[in-house]
Amino acid sequence: MDTWFTLPTVSNERPAMTNLPVYPDFTLTLTGDDWRQAEFINIDKLCCAGEEMDEIKDIRINYSREIADGQRSFFRTHVRQRIGPADLFIPLFELKAILRTQVVGSIAWEIQSGFVKHGFALSTPSGCYYGLEENGIVKTLGLLEVGESSEKTIRRLVKTYHLIFVHWCGCIIQTP
Repeated sequence: MDTWFTLPTVSNERPAMTNLPVYPDFTLTLTGDDWRQAEFINIDKLCCAGEEMDEIKDIRINYSREIADGQRSFFRTHVRQRIGPADLFIPLFELKAILRTQVVGSIAWEIQSGFVKHGFALSTPSGCYYGLEENGIVKTLGLLEVGESSEKTIRRLVKTYHLIFVHWCGCIIQTP
């Protein structure tokens, strides 16, 4: 019997966990597959992101089938290993100002107890942003549920911090 996957790619990393929430306002619960599927990355990693994307495109083209109404199933999945850390340096207070929110939550995993160490989540009308921060500096930044309402904010963050935005499963790389 063949094994089919719901996603063409996943991140190879899982952040460290802790027993206490970092921020008390709310908790964003992620599945293991959600981590870094749509993310901001230092522009210096553009070539590496392109190499990872080539492998994902190959899987989408050659190792998938349509199962219903545009949904696909994948015979292979690419585990992203080359991209490594996002290498961001964004002050959290600036990110909160750009996203127009002061409410900061913590991150939990759906199938694991505890909270992501150094994890944060920002819920906005344009989407839920999440990631890792250390000493008030955002090192990793992802976006859950990318949509039309988030496009303007994505463009602003990419341009302001000279980043790329990568939607891995959608095979999209957005540059400044």
